[in-house]
Amino acid sequence: MSSNENEKCDCNKKRCLMNDVNWTRHLNACPVRKSKRKNQTIKTFFTLSQAKKICKDFTRISECDKNSETLEVEAVECKKPTTSSSEYEKKIPEKSTFDGPYTADLEVMNTDDIENSNTTFEEPIVSATSTCLPVPEVMNTDDIENSNTTYEEPIVSATSTCLPVPVPISEVDFVAESSANASMAEHLETNIDLQKNESPEDLVESVASLPYAIQFPNDPAFISNFTMSPELFAQVALQPPCQPAPFDLKNHKFPTKKQGKYTRSFHEEHYFKKMASGKFVKRIWVSYSPSTDKVYCIVCKLFGTTECKSYKLAKSGYDDWKHLAYALKNHEATPDHLQAEIRRAMYVNNQRVDLPSFQGLNSKVVENREIIKKIIKALLYLSRQNMAFRGHDESKTSKNQGNFLELIKLLSADNAVLSSHLLKIRDVKGKNRLTFLSNVSQNKILNVLGEMVRGQILQKIKASGVYSFIIDTTTDVANLEQLSLIVRFLNEDGDVEERLVAIKVASDASGLGMFNLLCDICQHFEIDWVNNLCAQSYDGAASMQGCYSGVKTLVQEKNPRAIYVWCFAHVLNLVVVDTCDKNTVTRIFFGNLQSLVSFMRARKRTALFIEAQKIYYPNERICKIKNFSNTRWTSHHQVLGVICTKYKAVMKTLKDLSLSLDRETSATAKNLQTVMSSFMFVTNLLLMKNVFEYTTPLSLYLQSPSIDFIQALTMVDNCAKNLFDMREDHTADKLLDNARQFAEDNGLEQTCFPNKRNIIKKVMDGEKKGTETIFLSPNNRYKIEVYNTVLDQIISSISSRFEGARKILADLSFFSYERLISINEGCSIPEDCFIYLKTWIPNIEIDELKMEYITFAKCFMELKNGINIKKLHNKSEPGDENDDDELHDSSSDTETESNTDAPKITALDIIKLLNSYNLISAFPNLYTAYKYACTIPATSASCERSFSKLKLIKTRLRSTMKQNLLEPLMLLSCERNIEINEDEAINNYANTSKILKEALLFK
Repeated sequence: MSSNENEKCDCNKKRCLMNDVNWTRHLNACPVRKSKRKNQTIKTFFTLSQAKKICKDFTRISECDKNSETLEVEAVECKKPTTSSSEYEKKIPEKSTFDGPYTADLEVMNTDDIENSNTTFEEPIVSATSTCLPVPEVMNTDDIENSNTTYEEPIVSATSTCLPVPVPISEVDFVAESSANASMAEHLETNIDLQKNESPEDLVESVASLPYAIQFPNDPAFISNFTMSPELFAQVALQPPCQPAPFDLKNHKFPTKKQGKYTRSFHEEHYFKKMASGKFVKRIWVSYSPSTDKVYCIVCKLFGTTECKSYKLAKSGYDDWKHLAYALKNHEATPDHLQAEIRRAMYVNNQRVDLPSFQGLNSKVVENREIIKKIIKALLYLSRQNMAFRGHDESKTSKNQGNFLELIKLLSADNAVLSSHLLKIRDVKGKNRLTFLSNVSQNKILNVLGEMVRGQILQKIKASGVYSFIIDTTTDVANLEQLSLIVRFLNEDGDVEERLVAIKVASDASGLGMFNLLCDICQHFEIDWVNNLCAQSYDGAASMQGCYSGVKTLVQEKNPRAIYVWCFAHVLNLVVVDTCDKNTVTRIFFGNLQSLVSFMRARKRTALFIEAQKIYYPNERICKIKNFSNTRWTSHHQVLGVICTKYKAVMKTLKDLSLSLDRETSATAKNLQTVMSSFMFVTNLLLMKNVFEYTTPLSLYLQSPSIDFIQALTMVDNCAKNLFDMREDHTADKLLDNARQFAEDNGLEQTCFPNKRNIIKKVMDGEKKGTETIFLSPNNRYKIEVYNTVLDQIISSISSRFEGARKILADLSFFSYERLISINEGCSIPEDCFIYLKTWIPNIEIDELKMEYITFAKCFMELKNGINIKKLHNKSEPGDENDDDELHDSSSDTETESNTDAPKITALDIIKLLNSYNLISAFPNLYTAYKYACTIPATSASCERSFSKLKLIKTRLRSTMKQNLLEPLMLLSCERNIEINEDEAINNYANTSKILKEALLFK
């Protein structure tokens, strides 16, 4: 006797040999069964269209093959009911199915209430925080009736996870057990509410007894293996996998079946995968079917290829529980499954790769846009690496078609669309109209990308409201005068940025010519510098800072508030030049040093120097003596460092070269050897090395784009103070002791200054006898004539050359860290402070600024202690990627901080402090003052960095490059950290011609 023959009705009548039709008729007509379910309900939330469908004549169920595990439910079109919906609600037929969206375990709205309400329902009103809900919070139907809201999502909130949230599966072929299908209409028919005294456990029990088609609508067995509409596919694909717990099923356990000698069942541990680290990761592709008691791969079933969908796990399910773990492990490692996972991830992120999108009206557009995306990536790579694009021979038979075409070939190896495009180009005879690979297309795309970068920069500049100009010129390899315009401003986050806006050819290099070019650039890009420019920074050229016809003067005639700052880095170079050339001893010293550098640059002499380093310093890095630079005096410090650390190797090289058969080489090497072995040279070497240890880090620090004007001048003053401290007698004595020790360590004959006989002039008859001759020791003579003279010169030069900058700092000095601390400690501020700011910053209230300044200073320490200043900064500053410039050396940051005494908190830190505490609206005048102060550029080194890029892009082999190509390449190279939207770039490129519009824009 089969298990079905033992089935009983609620009236205790057994099925015995009754067939399915007769047994179903008995169940539907049994009065005992109906009375027991009188007070129960299936809380289903129907939309208006679904409620009307229930009132139609219901479908018939056609029975499939008895040996099959499934039944098909076929929908039959019916006429509209003539009676009211409320009457039809009482006359619901016994068997019904519907193809609209629904949810299980939700409250049913009366169809009359739905029709009389002003609410339009198009989708089930459900919102769940997880995949299951045991006790949903349902909106009152009265609230829904009284509202005028149009709901497109289900209005249900769930607070825990137990039952899966059903979703619309209107076109899915439901496949369930015959008993579930037979009783589905009956469950839909019994609209009974849960009693108030019923416990949550009773609710779970009642829901667990529902048909699987209602309780688990994401059951993978319900998903048709045939083609679905795109809308239905989107609904199914975005659902979570069906992974019920045993408590969610009937009898609160997975069904068991006998397999071999043992009775086995599915276990929920297969939902997880154990990693090598011991952690468990959820398998989002494993989906268990409660209706068929099988496991499916939902990812392969939906996103797999034709071959992948034929796998047992994707097509019919897997129920061999003994070998399930082995099957799952093997399946998730197959290439087809991994490809399906990639397709699913791209589909979820709206990057659909399903083949139907390539077969529609826009299939060719999709293909072309995919090709352009790869071309854009190649162009960005080459431009940001400053590489040439086109080769000498780009014909089809060439073995080297240039960087661009060769890179496209490389990218096509992993992209089927691009590879197919290249094959079409190669096979087609004659010219192809749209290859996207010609030099014209490259230039067009590069111009589009460059304009997109510049557009983002201009947008930030205009949003900042205040900015400053940094301008400089250089001569390129084609003997054209290139003018670089850098704009400094503060972005929305309070970070300072210095961005390249334009690089143009200055045909007239005079002050008036460059001013007219600047006006043309600003007019073209709509930059209102007359009202918003607050500062300008140039070098010391007469055409830039001339008081009559310089760019500075012409700009200030139209905008008097645009203060001029002489580049601090250039000024510091002049300070060092004054120091090195003012004194006779130091001038001779650097002359000998330059002779040594020029002499050692020959190939054979450099080889001898390297071999000598291997002998004396085997475990140290090999160094070379670099050439002097007349404009960048930091190179002098590098030469001094190499000679100090590799002194023995230098002397051995000169000794070997003095034995050369070449008379000029031998004589020069012998003379240099004699000079370098003297105690005077050693002492000057250590003296200038000590001086450069303060000036070089300061010079490097002044070239940072993130440094503000107040901070820069503070560091200059600290450097001058440190140099002034060196002028003490004990510091000079320490220098002489170090020189003596250095001479002894390197085996020099002279370990002190030689004694010179004082010459006494004979007094002739009739002459008056002079004052008594003062006899000075060699050490004291060196202190007076060399040591003190050098330090006095550099200190006075710093004071005089930075005097103009200190005038600007007159009122800005109140915004320094030291002034804020002094005000916090009780010091008062003068009555006439901030008077200069009134003429410099428009619309600023001086009285309110004073009040805000005093209030902020008093609570400054509390704000400072509440936030870590280091965390206020980003990891990288704009422009720091240009590390190929000689002016910038990030490796000396530690030395810079220690030797220049950089202030602990800068004006930029204070702006970030106001930003982080949201105090901008509370201190508007103070924030504006700090913003203007931080916008002042302290250096024009950013222009020098752009010139370094110019030398890498416009080389000797690319000297004929046109300006309309050079400018976008400069923008892409200098501003590489600005992101580019590829889709927007394609649209902009498509709008350049009608042919490209047809090929790249969707219809």
